[in-house]
Amino acid sequence: MSNNLKNELAVGKSEIGVGVERPRSYTNILPYILVFPAVMVILLLYLYPFLSSFWKSFISKEGVLSLANYNKTLKLYRYDILFTMGVTVLSTLIATVLSILVAVYLRLSKGWLTNGIGVLYRLPIFLPFVVVAQMMRSFLAPHGILNLFLAKLGLINIENPLQLFNWVGLTFGFVWKEAPFMILIILGGFQMIDNSYLEAAKSVGAKLPQIITKVLIPMNKPTILIAVTLVFCSLVGCFSFPYMLIGGKTPVTITVDIAFRVNYFGDYGVANALGVFSYIMVSLSALYYVRSMMRKGLYD
Repeated sequence: MSNNLKNELAVGKSEIGVGVERPRSYTNILPYILVFPAVMVILLLYLYPFLSSFWKSFISKEGVLSLANYNKTLKLYRYDILFTMGVTVLSTLIATVLSILVAVYLRLSKGWLTNGIGVLYRLPIFLPFVVVAQMMRSFLAPHGILNLFLAKLGLINIENPLQLFNWVGLTFGFVWKEAPFMILIILGGFQMIDNSYLEAAKSVGAKLPQIITKVLIPMNKPTILIAVTLVFCSLVGCFSFPYMLIGGKTPVTITVDIAFRVNYFGDYGVANALGVFSYIMVSLSALYYVRSMMRKGLYD
């Protein structure tokens, strides 16, 4: 082949873009440029405050490294830490079970009642916890709406009403506020499941409990885990509702203790130590979620 013919072929390839490579430097750096803003937001708003709080929790009032803050935290607030963990786990568990049942009903049923429930359950999602706390104080008060209603039915004596400004009322309020949010997420996952799977289960004689436990929940497990993780983390960090409902009573949640130590004593060391305990609670839920997702990815 002559040199002229080779040159013409090379020119033709370059014109139609064959064999022309993009600059490797630009291709390699582009993904990092795209994720840089998100990474910086995480570092500045999440990682830095966490590391700063974790480090300062080991600094005593004398400015030296010690476990004094943790000793004081466990001495004064160990029951509050257990109370926070217990109420959060109980509320999340009840909200999860209730959300799955309601989401299953909305997924499998049709009609005006289903449409009505589909509209009503979304309303609490848009209410902030401050508004929910004020509503619950009126609803759960010793002479509030709930006790007056039960007294009218003859179930209680209004002179000796139910005392619900405690873990019972806190759990009730948490479930009332967070269950609709979980329903919205879980129902979205259920609606992604094709009807052919449900019809196949019915064709082999599966009853409703088996359809729920063998088809809907296993196929929607990642979405349920997301909902559980989000709600659990939200409840651990909730301040306004426990503060307004329980106030200065004991035990109370960690967030109220943190505000108390900062506002009345200026004790940031103990407050940071309490924050570390809340980080640990949240991390347990997050690690379980990440581990489940990684295991699912390996099996898939």
